[in-house]
Amino acid sequence: MKKIIVFFFAICTLAGCRDDKEPNLWSPPEPVIVSIQPDRGSEETVVTISGRKFSGSVLNNLVKINGVEATVIEATDNLLKVIVPPHVGSGPVTVTVNGHEGVGPVFTYMEKIRKYMVSTFAGSTAGLANGIGTSAKFQHPNSIAIDAFDNLIVSDRTNHTIRKITPEGVVTTIAGNGVIGSADGSPGQFNFPWDVIINAHGDMIVADKANHKIRKITPAGVVSTIAGDGTTGAKEGVPGSFNNPMYVASDAAGNIYVADRNNNKIRKVTADGQVSTFAGDGGTTMLNQPHGIAFDQNGNLIVVDQKNYRIKMISPTGEINNIAGTGTKGYTDGELGKPLTAQIGDVFGLTIDAEGNILFADASNVRIRMIVVKEPGKYDDADVLTIAGTGATGKIDGVGASATFNNPYHVAVDSKGTIYVADASNHLVRKIVYQ
Repeated sequence: MKKIIVFFFAICTLAGCRDDKEPNLWSPPEPVIVSIQPDRGSEETVVTISGRKFSGSVLNNLVKINGVEATVIEATDNLLKVIVPPHVGSGPVTVTVNGHEGVGPVFTYMEKIRKYMVSTFAGSTAGLANGIGTSAKFQHPNSIAIDAFDNLIVSDRTNHTIRKITPEGVVTTIAGNGVIGSADGSPGQFNFPWDVIINAHGDMIVADKANHKIRKITPAGVVSTIAGDGTTGAKEGVPGSFNNPMYVASDAAGNIYVADRNNNKIRKVTADGQVSTFAGDGGTTMLNQPHGIAFDQNGNLIVVDQKNYRIKMISPTGEINNIAGTGTKGYTDGELGKPLTAQIGDVFGLTIDAEGNILFADASNVRIRMIVVKEPGKYDDADVLTIAGTGATGKIDGVGASATFNNPYHVAVDSKGTIYVADASNHLVRKIVYQ
């Protein structure tokens, strides 16, 4: 019996009487990095490093990103917070404590977003006047399209007209006589025209909201009606009916798509005027007051689902997916690479630039924002960024982060990458360039 006891004692001594606890001699001394969040960003981004075997003292942790030392601002045994240094490049995150180094995931460095500068391109006080730059007047410019010559085509909503601004800032009136109506011909009449686009033939397509019609303006300025019988409804066929058509888009085949707000649908109008429903069932779950729409390079229709507080993508087959927004009204750009963590407000118009980025006018947050993609048409790992606006109402020009707007309703991008904003309640067209 004594031999058994002695034998057990010897075993216990050799094993350290662990009681399932691993002694320090079995544990590697270097820190262990489990995760970093976010895993991408620019200089001054705060990165949280989770793991174990860190030091609780800020000064005892040496953190490097791609071999460059980062500033540690918080430290516990299992969590560090560091500030990304400038121009660090992409590479692994390392933590060194007491001479022992742990290697973690790669941090992807993004150069800090360019400095956007906001200025007033055209307009002054509310009114209807042609002229150059700030000598011209608009009254709630609502939407902007840009033609092949970088002319801006503007839906001047409360003036019931369609206006043109040359790259030099010369403002003229293309269609509409300033009086509410629905007359075809030249100059024609409109009733709160909300949106305008330019199709492949150079024709202007107008969402004539309060007339519940889709109109066309030829390059010569002749107005006609494409679809809609002028009554409020959801009839299909020819001419069909709409209930506050807000925004329009055109595909490569020449079909027109309509954000039919109060019907909670996206409608399709063929070249021969046949109206049908492309997406939405009339309820508010799939689409709730759809607004801005535009086609991306892959033929997907990008839609502002305004009252569901999301940006959505509709495939050519009609499948709907969320690409940005939490579904709750608010303001935050969210986590980098996770666009569904961003919060948006009452967004109106949007556009897609040559690189596939989505720019949108977040009216209730009084900001111009962008969904920055790493690959055109791929949105699941995109970044949501704010490029201009403080969140306060005003009309201050200057650096994007200090500029102000008043109900920005639409954005457009010209061939040079210059951004234009329909700053509706300031009665201005604003210009944003980056340096």
